Amino acid sequence: MELQVRHLRVLLAIARAGSLNRAAGELRLGQPALSHQLRRIEQLVGDRMFVRDARGVRPTPVGELVLTRAEAIIPAFDELDRDFRRGRRAQGDVRVGWNDSALAPDLFDRVPAILPGRELTTRADLSHTRLVAQVTGWCVDLALVLICGPRTLAVPDDVRASPIVTEPAFVALPADHRLAGVDAVDLADLAEDRWIVASCGDGCRVVFREMCLTHGFTPRIAHDVDTLRFRLVEAGHGVCLVQPTTPEAPGLVVRPLLGTPMTVQHILLWRHDHPDAGRFADLHAAAVDAYRELARANPVYRRWLDSGNRDKGVA
Repeated sequence: MELQVRHLRVLLAIARAGSLNRAAGELRLGQPALSHQLRRIEQLVGDRMFVRDARGVRPTPVGELVLTRAEAIIPAFDELDRDFRRGRRAQGDVRVGWNDSALAPDLFDRVPAILPGRELTTRADLSHTRLVAQVTGWCVDLALVLICGPRTLAVPDDVRASPIVTEPAFVALPADHRLAGVDAVDLADLAEDRWIVASCGDGCRVVFREMCLTHGFTPRIAHDVDTLRFRLVEAGHGVCLVQPTTPEAPGLVVRPLLGTPMTVQHILLWRHDHPDAGRFADLHAAAVDAYRELARANPVYRRWLDSGNRDKGVA
């Protein structure tokens, strides 16, 4: 199904008006044009959205389901518009979109020195595709994007994608895990473990499965979550991949994976024609320095880097 927000707005307008004629007037469309749009939407959904009777139109059960979701989705997009699309850019604000990069707080800390007097606002979005679109459409000024594996991030010509680091993926284990005492974990030795896996944005789940299949097993995904992953590991509910700067905690140990079977890229995006493009280049350089500091401050990652692995990560 490839419904878009504009389709949902059309469906809500029809439902609220109670007839195609009245909805067409509110949408400033001809009734034939609105009928054509409705047929197109129903083709996308694969079912009828409304039935007509003497009193006008009323939603079908499928229509009721879609409308209920639309009532929740559209306000979220309207909020995004209010927060980030104030003209072409919000004067005085630096708007940053980001997904799951552990570097985000350190990047945010560098903003006041490079863009003094500017207010920082941020919005998280797990999809790097949507983050690229937000930079392209001036919804955010910058995006800090994390992508799994060696994939290339596709960006339009008017967007600059500046890599910050390519780092190894490590694994988080419960402190009493049978492999907690080893220096590095062979991924194949985790074939029977239960995995805690986040949605990770576009395509990361596929990269994870391919990595496991290459090591001879299909991962047993026990928990599909976007939050509380570390709490679940600490409680012994499974293991999960983590960024190497992840600190250890009571009940949780972090270990490298032998052979670095997966890497993670951190990339900073901004428009070439943005008025602050020069300062964003300075912020990118500061982010590279911040990552080096973050890496050196983590004992597990520092040992990995100092053990002849520096060429596998740019920290």
